[in-house]
Amino acid sequence: MKIAFIHPRYPFSDGTGATYSATQIVRGLSAAGHDVCVYCPSEPDDRVQDSNLELRYLTGNSNHPHTMTRLNRELSSRKDEFYEFDIVHSYLMRLMPSVGKIGRETDTGTVVTLNAYGGVCAKNDLRYRDETQCERKSTSRCLNCILRSGRDTDTSYLYETASQAFSLRLINRSEHVLQHINAYQALTSHVKNIYTDFGFDGNKIVEIPNILDKKFDIAHEGDFNRPFKLLYVGYLKQSKGVDRLPEIVSKINKNSENEFELTIVGDGELRQSIKQECSRRGLTDVVEFTGQIPNEELPAVYAKHDIFLYPGRWDEPFGRIFLEAMATGTPVVTTDTGSVTEIIGGAGIVTEQSITALVEAVISITDNSELQCRSEEGKKKVDDYKRISVIPQFENLYKSIID
Repeated sequence: MKIAFIHPRYPFSDGTGATYSATQIVRGLSAAGHDVCVYCPSEPDDRVQDSNLELRYLTGNSNHPHTMTRLNRELSSRKDEFYEFDIVHSYLMRLMPSVGKIGRETDTGTVVTLNAYGGVCAKNDLRYRDETQCERKSTSRCLNCILRSGRDTDTSYLYETASQAFSLRLINRSEHVLQHINAYQALTSHVKNIYTDFGFDGNKIVEIPNILDKKFDIAHEGDFNRPFKLLYVGYLKQSKGVDRLPEIVSKINKNSENEFELTIVGDGELRQSIKQECSRRGLTDVVEFTGQIPNEELPAVYAKHDIFLYPGRWDEPFGRIFLEAMATGTPVVTTDTGSVTEIIGGAGIVTEQSITALVEAVISITDNSELQCRSEEGKKKVDDYKRISVIPQFENLYKSIID
């Protein structure tokens, strides 16, 4: 098949989970023998060429200050290019208006990945006023949410508010062309159900998970013995629940006969306040802040720890971090956020949204000597997310559209 794949960045870059996940799809399809042309929102500083991939850049026809509005205009202005392809697959949800237009005006099959909530939420998090889970949308309700969110923590409030208002306009425009998009890829059944609840045609939504980055598929190096080594990896912000980590570690060490240490990998707006709270609680000797670590070094970091601890509040669409922990044989203790139970299976413990529940889960999983068993379950479970298992699902989806 000849496939046009619209990438969040470009397939050789570091970046967010979406960038890595899209790159895994592109490389997997190319390795399976498909002719893949990657459309990139920007040009890399140094053009690294891959003989199996053609790169095209979505630049030159629009100078709109809002990135996704610019990309939609760019894509629409070049719709005639897509006659040559069997499938156009966008990993950017906010391009639904232009992808729908391509579906309406060409005979090319169209697919959009639903890897978060940007297809129905201008803030991409479905958190109404940053407080409660949103379950319905209207223009007035969404504008009210945009205007009243982000004031306490976001130093660029005016910029973010304007950007989200433009995103809301794209969401509203996409509603007029959804019928011309052939299919959607949802990362989990949870994501599928949310989009269905917001009016998307559930018959068009196919569940295909993220692909595991194979460099994380390594042997576990920890010995699952005291002092137990806890690990958090991710952005340090309130929605990730990281503000709860000092209290969690303090209570675990107070209530368990075992000793625990915590490594915090990542950076963000709460780093300084978390460090101050750790100091106030006398945890400076047991909590280490590493800052950001290059992606290629992360597998070894996971593998040397005994438990991956995630205290998140946000309803995660998927959570690539769980795959990374499981692939390295590191058991997971996490709050119930979105699809996590579906993703990890028996590789860990999923708790309710409370510090007490997380503390009890960590103590339980170590006191009952469950770690080795959970580690083995995780290594088995990640087979479902390897390229050899996932790429055929994309091929079947594409074939169902063009046949």
